[in-house]
Amino acid sequence: MIGRIILLASIWLGFIVPVQANWDSASQVMETATADMLALVNDERLRQPENIDELMVEIDKLVGESVDFEYIAKSIMGKYYRRASDKEVSDFSVVVKNTLLRTYAKAVVGFSFKEFEIIPPVEPSPYPDKQIVNVNVSSEDGTVYTLLYYMVLKDDQWMLVNVVVDGINLRITFRNQFSGLMEQHGKIAKVIEHWSEVMSEKVSGA
Repeated sequence: MIGRIILLASIWLGFIVPVQANWDSASQVMETATADMLALVNDERLRQPENIDELMVEIDKLVGESVDFEYIAKSIMGKYYRRASDKEVSDFSVVVKNTLLRTYAKAVVGFSFKEFEIIPPVEPSPYPDKQIVNVNVSSEDGTVYTLLYYMVLKDDQWMLVNVVVDGINLRITFRNQFSGLMEQHGKIAKVIEHWSEVMSEKVSGA
């Protein structure tokens, strides 16, 4: 399950648009970002296991500066964030990014995506600089996934800060994982040290 969440959450990580705080500007960028990511994940050469590192590099190029990994890291830490040093937050941000990229690169081999549809909101967001973009994506086997992308306008760029996949909240899922590791290890530094290993095991057993 976690593997599927990470895979789908990673498909649209390239959100950079000119400043215009409304749903239209947030959703318009999905057209280009989605097309780019679908082309990447359907590249048969990059999908080969021996090209995992190269696929990670290409994914990272698309991600760029458009995902607020520090924000995501702090959210995953939850109540433990206030106990973390600046270095620990920075270190965990890097670990979260690397874990997502590598896990996605490994998981993408088994997925083939066909098309997508952006669903207009029922009513506008009360906060123009915070938007939710609802996307339905179809796989080659006919399965349709519903994704909600939580985006925030920061420094004139739309930044991805959370994803909900078929009702499963990525932020909450990882926060529960972090909390469990804190109960086990007791120290943030230890959780960071073991995070990648534990997440790799979770995905492998998903």
